[in-house]
Amino acid sequence: MNLKIIQTSDGSDTIYNSELNETYHSLHGSINESNTVYIKNGLEYYIKKKSRKKINILEVGFGTGLNFLLTNIFFERRKEKIFYHTIEPYPLPNEVTEKLNFVSKVGEQYSEIFSLSHSIENDKKNHISKNLEFLKSKISIEDIVLTDNYDIIFYDAFAPGKQPSMWERKNLEKIYSHMNYDTILVTYCSSGQFKRDLKSIGFKVDVLPGPKGKKEMVRAIK
Repeated sequence: MNLKIIQTSDGSDTIYNSELNETYHSLHGSINESNTVYIKNGLEYYIKKKSRKKINILEVGFGTGLNFLLTNIFFERRKEKIFYHTIEPYPLPNEVTEKLNFVSKVGEQYSEIFSLSHSIENDKKNHISKNLEFLKSKISIEDIVLTDNYDIIFYDAFAPGKQPSMWERKNLEKIYSHMNYDTILVTYCSSGQFKRDLKSIGFKVDVLPGPKGKKEMVRAIK
């Protein structure tokens, strides 16, 4: 992969992939985007709506690990037990991720867990803190066989125009079949075909204001 670290408008880094001509986050702010889409409209919304002792999260597209880092911060003073399962067929090399400035933006005390999330052994469940179990699967959403059911889905693949196979209906159906009742999928994507596919599968689709620089995002409820 031909990768270059660039800074976004909120001061946090992202990575530019020249093969896809695409960045891993919005240029209007990596942390702002992740916080808006996945934390505020994902985790915070779900926690207010449901009370559960254990929450299973599935992320499609681990990428830079920013969503995981912010999730860890969100839950560190809470009592819920978290299973965080992330799918990433093309992990970023450590020599790239170790240069990202996320930790300097959110707190140096998170340096160890951020590094661990990238260096940890793939395809093996790991307890990386008291209440957090982590599994990183080096496989595509198309090929993975899911064995757990999930409460929150972070759908964070590259855009449909860059990786159309990731957004195919069959993959959304697979995820839907492994979601618990009254659970959510959140994503920055709000394309018309994507929303139509979600509705036809059975999701209730809420179109929400997007992060800075993006008009809309989607939260889909099973």
